[in-house]
Amino acid sequence: MPIANVIPLSAQVAADLARQHAMPACTVLTPELANSLQLVNAMTRRLRDVGVRVEAASPLDVTLFIVAEDAGRLAEAFRAEWRGASWSTKGTRTLNSVRLGGCRICWLTPVKEQDS
Repeated sequence: MPIANVIPLSAQVAADLARQHAMPACTVLTPELANSLQLVNAMTRRLRDVGVRVEAASPLDVTLFIVAEDAGRLAEAFRAEWRGASWSTKGTRTLNSVRLGGCRICWLTPVKEQDS
């Protein structure tokens, strides 16, 4: 028994509906974004080559987040190259970061308890 009020759509009608209700595609790649993507991709490859795992990347601000356990491996491989080491604590986490190859490399560590 056919279901009432159901009309099969042709492929053309379905495609037209999809176009009308789809989010617009990003079609602009600025020179600045292209440069940021190039830096992030190159640094990601370098980090992976030495066994440093990348958890997340943000090309817009040229930042990579690595697995905290790999910070020692990062130091062994790149300490001579990195610049601007910094850290900031908020709540129970410390954000550690260094500048390397035009990117900011970050990792989170728990705050160490201080003796009373």
